[in-house]
Amino acid sequence: MLGLRIRHFSDGVVLGSREFVDLQFIRYRDRFSPKRKDGARPIRGVPLPGISVLRDLRVDAIG
Repeated sequence: MLGLRIRHFSDGVVLGSREFVDLQFIRYRDRFSPKRKDGARPIRGVPLPGISVLRDLRVDAIG
């Protein structure tokens, strides 16, 4: 779990509540595709309710 958290801190760009991540997405909107509608992405494979990241790392967190 610790390695997972470290990876999401460094590679996830923003880590926090869904509202916080979405606010950061709006702040840096120009750096993302126009197709993207919101910023918050769940951490795959980990039951951390209420915690989201800005970048979807596209690999299972545990596995």
